[in-house]
Amino acid sequence: MLLLGVFGYQLQSANAATAEATQVALNDVEFNNSLVDLPAESKGSMLQRFSNANTALPGSYRVDLYVNDYWVARRDIQVRDNKSGGSYICFTPALLTDLNLDYTRVPDAKTLQALPAGDCIDLVQQLPGAAISFNSGELRMDVSMPQIYLRRQARGYVSPDLWSPGVPLAGFLNYNLNASRNNPDDGATSSQYFLSAQAGINLGVWRLRHSSALTQQLSGPDQTARYQRLSTYAQRDLPDWHSTLTLGETYTPSEFFSSVPFRGMLLRSDDRMLPDSQTGYAPVIRGVADSNATVTVKQGKNTVYETTVPPGQFQIDDMYNSGYAGDLEVTITEADGRVKQFTMPYASVPQLLRPGFSRYSLAAGELYAGRGTPHPSFVQGTYQRGINNSVTMFGGALGSSRYFSAVMGAAVSSDLGAFAVDVTHSQALFDSNTQALPHQLQGQSYRLTYSKLLNATNTNLMLAAYRYSTEGFMEFSDFNYAQQYGARYQPMKSRFTINMNQPFAEGWGSLTLTGATQEYWDRSGRDTQYILNYNNTYRKWLSYGVTASRTKSATGEHTNQYMLSVSIPLEKVPTSPMLTASYSSDSDHNRSQQVSISGTAGELRNLSYSAYANGSHSNNSNTESYGAYASYAGSKGTLSGSFSQSSTSSQQMLGLSGGMVFHPGGITLAQSVGETMAVIEAKGAEGAAVGNMPGTRIDGSGYAVATNLQPYRMNDVSIDPKGMSDDVELQSSSVSIAPNSGAIVMLKFPTTSGKAVMVNLKLKSGESVPLGADVLAENGEGITMVGQSGRTFLRGLEGKLLQAKWGNGDKQRCNFRYQLPADSQNNGGIRNAESVCE
Repeated sequence: MLLLGVFGYQLQSANAATAEATQVALNDVEFNNSLVDLPAESKGSMLQRFSNANTALPGSYRVDLYVNDYWVARRDIQVRDNKSGGSYICFTPALLTDLNLDYTRVPDAKTLQALPAGDCIDLVQQLPGAAISFNSGELRMDVSMPQIYLRRQARGYVSPDLWSPGVPLAGFLNYNLNASRNNPDDGATSSQYFLSAQAGINLGVWRLRHSSALTQQLSGPDQTARYQRLSTYAQRDLPDWHSTLTLGETYTPSEFFSSVPFRGMLLRSDDRMLPDSQTGYAPVIRGVADSNATVTVKQGKNTVYETTVPPGQFQIDDMYNSGYAGDLEVTITEADGRVKQFTMPYASVPQLLRPGFSRYSLAAGELYAGRGTPHPSFVQGTYQRGINNSVTMFGGALGSSRYFSAVMGAAVSSDLGAFAVDVTHSQALFDSNTQALPHQLQGQSYRLTYSKLLNATNTNLMLAAYRYSTEGFMEFSDFNYAQQYGARYQPMKSRFTINMNQPFAEGWGSLTLTGATQEYWDRSGRDTQYILNYNNTYRKWLSYGVTASRTKSATGEHTNQYMLSVSIPLEKVPTSPMLTASYSSDSDHNRSQQVSISGTAGELRNLSYSAYANGSHSNNSNTESYGAYASYAGSKGTLSGSFSQSSTSSQQMLGLSGGMVFHPGGITLAQSVGETMAVIEAKGAEGAAVGNMPGTRIDGSGYAVATNLQPYRMNDVSIDPKGMSDDVELQSSSVSIAPNSGAIVMLKFPTTSGKAVMVNLKLKSGESVPLGADVLAENGEGITMVGQSGRTFLRGLEGKLLQAKWGNGDKQRCNFRYQLPADSQNNGGIRNAESVCE
């Protein structure tokens, strides 16, 4: 033990003392020149550039810059030769700014801050502990540096400077067309056609949007058609306020008042402009470190946060919202191994906000529920503010000419769980000639919300809410209904809902309970429903569940229902078809059983299918039915169809959905169009697949549409070259973008067109051009390197003057051209050619 103690101490000291030397040694790789067939005078210089890590050919590159694995920006960088024969990345003042350096902690900060705009430095030499990895193939540069040198930012933060508003003029049209036909045995055939459309135009920072629907019902002599305008509005971002402004037809926020359709103006904060680590509620964790310590935060068995902090007070204010997962266990591990721990209560309800954060909305206009209905003007405002780790205050008011309501409340996070309590007061005035209603109604509504994870049993009471309203209380929508019809619509007295989850030990599944009960002032009794569900998986391939539910009406009638379901994959692969069987029965002696199969197929997994057979018994009769559904998602839209057959009728459905985007390059068809999208331009890359968009490929014009991008977040849009011509090469296959909400951004993927050729490059003496020689264009720009035996890969440069260079002497360079013979062999898309370098 004594020997182990002595040698253990020596090894620890040696490791600490040689860590920096080891890093240097790893960055200096030396080749044995004798193993490579090179001219004697060139062996030293040819391989010198490979004696250093992250070596690249000198030149200009446009790259995605990552700092400690986080995407920062897309920038143009310069790679330059250094004195040792290798190369380095030229860091200009602008590039140093992108790194988010904290100059108060950086060694020799004055030199970095005083760097002239046109000058640059070798960051690895200037900043101890910094490392750079540059992948010229993917055009990605990773910068790794100690966290102490960086200014602290919330996790997932994307600077507003990187948000892209998209092209100033673009538009889209999204459509969904369905035709269905029902053929009952009595011969009364009916058909229905449905068309919905959403259209939009982007004008600078403004988004103009319109949505509508057209329905036509054909049933015998009845041929009715109905057109409905759903919404028309203009919207724009207000980034400085973290808000959006909407003008036109939209809906009021529903946090504290019931949402109603209206026509007017809506100004509201938009939490999407905050990083994910700042949205929702999470407490600020504060503590004191005695040294450079590691702070680890666990929630249950999961580590949800870990960071290194300097000596002194610290605070963690960028925890992700996980309020339904239980209390936080904070561990501070000092540099000398000492450990300190404390627990922070953590439970959340939707009304809670982080300390210092706020949320607001302001709506003004007229209520609009369709033609022929009253359109009272109103103003509604709400405000929330996180006071500290425990308390959030909120309130709001809604006023119209004959109606007023106000709400006030607070949300609290405590050891006992998270609570939210609020009270809403309303006052409504009616015309004196309305006999069914009094001249004035006023009342209150009280609401209590609770959430808690019970650590002892791991029971998650996700949300329990109770609301009680006095008889005179009215929502604004209820007031409008009463104004129109002269009577109230079922005033609610109370409502209680609960959601609870109970996980068991590993392998024993989980139990979920959901329930709701409510009663009304104008009738006795309660409507009650609750569902108890047990789910489990056997050996990670068979899933099964048991469900029991009970529904009871206010009149006392009740129904109990039970269901058993089992799902089995037909193969042991992630894309395997799934076989599902279920059986259900209820207290009214109704029974049913169903078996179905579903899955996806196709090279891009863009064909979805399902088929089912069902049998049921009800009222002393048996019914059997079967049916199938299929959907194919292509680049230009999605086609779907289904049919079903029962003992009493048959149904058929055919659907077509898709979209088109209008952009500076023309019109591009798409599967569907989301609110925020990117138009991909990759000229010549027809047939290449778009990542995360099953069935979408680059069209013949070189365009495709990637939809459903997340606004204000970094989105990686990629292209898979499989499927495109062998004579086209993508210069980059992935692009990162952070679009504004509703933006239509253009993403250009540069391509190189031309026949791919492997040139066997020889000198006049018959020897091969040396391994590692640079191949340069006529203007001196680097193209590629020479491989073993003079083999050189080139594309689209037939007949052009090129130079091979393997040193600085006149005898260490030569010029050549190559031509592709008509009978050249095609080796998997790559041709072969010969050329003499003179």
